[in-house]
Amino acid sequence: MKYPDIEFEPFFTWVSRPKIMYSPGLRKELGYEMSQLGGSKAVIYTDKGLVKAGITEMIAEEVRKSDVELVGVFENIVQDARIGPINDGAEFYRTKGADCMVAVGGGSVMDTAKAINILIGHETDDFQPLADQAGLWEDARPLPPHLAFPTTAGTGCEVTNAMVVLDTAAGAKLSVTHPYCNADIAMLDPELTVKLPPKITAFTGMDALTHAIEGVTSTGAQPVSDALGLHAIRLIYKYLPIAVKEPDNITARGNMLIASSLAGMCFCNTMTGATHATAHALGALYGIPHGLANAIMLPVVMDVNVEACPERFMVVADAMGIDVRGKTSLEAAVDVVKAVRNLKKEIGLTEGLKDFNVPEHPDQLSQLVELAAGDGQISYNPRYLEEADILELFLKAM
Repeated sequence: MKYPDIEFEPFFTWVSRPKIMYSPGLRKELGYEMSQLGGSKAVIYTDKGLVKAGITEMIAEEVRKSDVELVGVFENIVQDARIGPINDGAEFYRTKGADCMVAVGGGSVMDTAKAINILIGHETDDFQPLADQAGLWEDARPLPPHLAFPTTAGTGCEVTNAMVVLDTAAGAKLSVTHPYCNADIAMLDPELTVKLPPKITAFTGMDALTHAIEGVTSTGAQPVSDALGLHAIRLIYKYLPIAVKEPDNITARGNMLIASSLAGMCFCNTMTGATHATAHALGALYGIPHGLANAIMLPVVMDVNVEACPERFMVVADAMGIDVRGKTSLEAAVDVVKAVRNLKKEIGLTEGLKDFNVPEHPDQLSQLVELAAGDGQISYNPRYLEEADILELFLKAM
């Protein structure tokens, strides 16, 4: 296609700290890599589901084979990082005499581990005051050694310098950033993802796609993020249906892990938009898993954004392999929305908000709208949205 003129802010910065390693069976390198970082006594952070599935033991076995001592496994992490498990996890680390950590899990596990490491590194024991600050950049210091093994291909948490923490008392999700919170090494081992059920594979993959699309169309988009986000879109559009239908396909699983990390590096530098703002609110008030909330809201939000930056949606169309020859940028942008809706159907994601008991009457959605409107990601949406516009998004997603 003839590449359209793409605008970006004349000043931008780019941050990408972690080392990324990829290979089927990469967990075998855990002991060596942790020793190189100076770690000798490790705690594994995970959840009960992964323990039951045997995934955690696959990592624990490699620690035991190495010179690094496994001093404990903390498995009390639940959906969405929360203050209680964060504080408990830090106490566990100290009680066990650990000096390094290994996170094994999806976004909730990795975000919880990030927060725990901040408590350890900053020698404090309650994360609530830090979560309330949101930006933990002043007096930030490097943290103890930290490896992350993502078991879902969606969040990109292994490479991002932010975490989302559910404040259960306030009923809101808080975005917290710290320059050193992400893993020192993101270890991408697709063999750890083959037991992931098709439904979770589908909506975590849509989470990664949302990161990439919102990263490329965000008001903070810039050339480096474009390169990462657009290639993530290429990989996801090709390999997500395969990963859902062929769970043991290591090529598809591996490409999805890579795409998730690419999308993570993209959006953590550009921020996202209204899809994430609305998804955060839905997760906080109705407990909808973040990736599934993103999957529900993404095409709805895209539909109202296409006229704000059609040229950017046109390059997204090209990355998806959509034939845009002879089409205007707006026509191509509309095709992207259709393609995302079709992808959702292909991978079996047909839910709407009403399936999660979200009220359909506008008068009952004021708290949801207020949370989304106050979310920090909304300001990066390419189209300015009033509260009435946000309400309409939720109603269309029913």
